[in-house]
Amino acid sequence: MDIYNYIRQDHRNVAALMDELLSINLSAVQERIFRKIRLELSLHAEAEEQTFYKALREASERADIEDRIVQAREDHDEIRDLMTFLINESVGGPRWMEKFGELKHAVTHHVKEEEVEMFAKARRLLSDEQAKQLARDMAKVKQTIRVPEHEPTE
Repeated sequence: MDIYNYIRQDHRNVAALMDELLSINLSAVQERIFRKIRLELSLHAEAEEQTFYKALREASERADIEDRIVQAREDHDEIRDLMTFLINESVGGPRWMEKFGELKHAVTHHVKEEEVEMFAKARRLLSDEQAKQLARDMAKVKQTIRVPEHEPTE
């Protein structure tokens, strides 16, 4: 598996969890699903920044790549801020659901830009073997940052 499919798989997993959360009206179940979403988004963003974005930065000195990486990191920061807000609100309440909608929108927007714009640029910069190695590297990074306090409880 290459980095593009690895990241797409992460994106689809989070999207499915978000859809599942929105389809359920039991706050206890929503809370459990949100913990999984938080974990997946946190692991994904951290690992992606340490591997994929770093590799792109090293492969190119072009300003358009750097601008895209800066924008992607800003997207990650916005997503982290929204999750922090959601952690401190009552799951399932009207304000929480409104902010969760904003989170879902932010993630969807980030995914679209990344999969269309950044992947196209990355394919020109990275070899097939580099892309496969980055997928392995990202999986390893996610395992190293998977610490107990991040794990969802069942």
